[in-house]
Amino acid sequence: MHKILLRRKKKDIVHSSQITLDEFYIKKFKEKIEKMLLISNKNNHPLVLYRRTIEENDVSIEEEIGTVSERYVVVQIFTHGGYLPVLFREQHVFTPEEFPYWIIKRSRSMLLQCMENMDDFINTYNNDLEI
Repeated sequence: MHKILLRRKKKDIVHSSQITLDEFYIKKFKEKIEKMLLISNKNNHPLVLYRRTIEENDVSIEEEIGTVSERYVVVQIFTHGGYLPVLFREQHVFTPEEFPYWIIKRSRSMLLQCMENMDDFINTYNNDLEI
């Protein structure tokens, strides 16, 4: 009985620390998204959060791309290349509040990839301002 309670407590500790880690990631992600939106609006063009190849062959490619623009995060899945016109298969529009929850639910590694891309872009942008 005592061993079962110890295991249960350890499980609860791991679970609550995971929730805390996710909350931390989401908070940081939201801060970075807000900076990206400010930069996007200042420069009047969308900024890429991530780009992922879904399928590729000799003539065409299917990609997923996440961008920030104006007040939204837009995720598009599209096919292009060869003789094919650009074909948009899916388009999702999120507020900056919704997007971190959607992407962390989908894949923590994608969330981390986006954060890394945002850090690189923000650092490059800040360095360009200093020159």
